[in-house]
Amino acid sequence: MAMSGEDLELKRIQMRKLRQLMQTAQGLGQPKAVEKDPMERLKPFLGDRAEDVLNAALEQYPEQTKAIIGKLVELAEKGALQGKVDGGTLLQLFRRLGMRVKLETEILVYKEGEYKRLSEMLR
Repeated sequence: MAMSGEDLELKRIQMRKLRQLMQTAQGLGQPKAVEKDPMERLKPFLGDRAEDVLNAALEQYPEQTKAIIGKLVELAEKGALQGKVDGGTLLQLFRRLGMRVKLETEILVYKEGEYKRLSEMLR
């Protein structure tokens, strides 16, 4: 039983598709190296209140802050950052870039062995 030219061509196409599916399946079966979130990669380089400043900046300026975090990660991994970056330094960086990051602040007063909010004391 001889196969016609069209049957052979159809068989070749089916075999090619099967080969592609097998290669794709092999690629999916291999665990890929999971890239850490840039914020997670930056955390070891963050000091006092820096994470609070970054979180506030992410809420207020998400796109710009993601770009800045990416650049900070790059600098940190190259060893260009000396020590840890604190919140004040980050706040100053954002302000120099024209981003007025607003932080929630509260003033605590130590009175009679406990801390009280100034707003509560003024009532």
